[in-house]
Amino acid sequence: MTTALGVDVDINGNGLDPLAHRQIIKRHWVNTGVIGGLEVSGRSDLYYAVSAGVAVCSMGDADGFTEAYFAGGTTENAVSAGDGTYPRIDSVYLLANTGTPDNLVHCLVVQGTPSASPAAPVLPAGGLLVQQMLVPAGASATSAASGNGSRNFAIPYGSDLGRIGYAANTMTTEQAYNSNWYTQVAATVRVPTDRLVDVRWTARASGSGGSTESSYYIQLLIDGTVVSDGQDEISVPANYERKQFSFTPNLTPGEHTIAIQAKCNTGKPRFTWRGIRTVEVFDRGVAQ
Repeated sequence: MTTALGVDVDINGNGLDPLAHRQIIKRHWVNTGVIGGLEVSGRSDLYYAVSAGVAVCSMGDADGFTEAYFAGGTTENAVSAGDGTYPRIDSVYLLANTGTPDNLVHCLVVQGTPSASPAAPVLPAGGLLVQQMLVPAGASATSAASGNGSRNFAIPYGSDLGRIGYAANTMTTEQAYNSNWYTQVAATVRVPTDRLVDVRWTARASGSGGSTESSYYIQLLIDGTVVSDGQDEISVPANYERKQFSFTPNLTPGEHTIAIQAKCNTGKPRFTWRGIRTVEVFDRGVAQ
């Protein structure tokens, strides 16, 4: 029997066990990753320095999540000096054990293999990458190493991720004068859960010759499937003018291609795209 987080154990021993705590913590986060701190830097020896910080860690899906604090210091293990010929990538990581072999938070490093095109080494089960470090050939200390790749940050469940996709088409060209749909721009995005997003189309056009008004229709495609009715009409003035339009679809977890197609209104004169066609995708939180 379990009780709620924040409820003390009663005289009969009813209360939360550690696994229940970790399962509750897991529901607060979309993913594992750094929360704050844990900046990695080199030293005059072959250890790495890591600042104090907190990260969301996990020993596996069934084991839930922990919020692990590291007080700052050096990695527990050292690496070797740089290879005489090739660079390598070292991976500094946290390991927050949940009972086996201990209950401690460890800060460690896995040394990579020297190569003309080095790859990051594989972390042990439960290891949370804090930072990859590129070690140049001939390095005698980690002070010669530099950060390699982006850092993975933990995302609170339900939070707004901001702009997650962007693509642009900057060609100035006359729109084909027929009733076909033409893809104008497409962006690839990745979302961790079901999300509500804003897809913002921005374009600048003018009537061909600069003296006539026109219009076009746009439609939204997600992964090659049309998800709007194609009846959204955008006016094109005689002079240059930037117009915007937004769609608000839901996205399922994973990677998606977001595209905007346009076709001209053949009941009106021709028009010309004037160098700006973009699609931006903004995350608006968990889809309800």
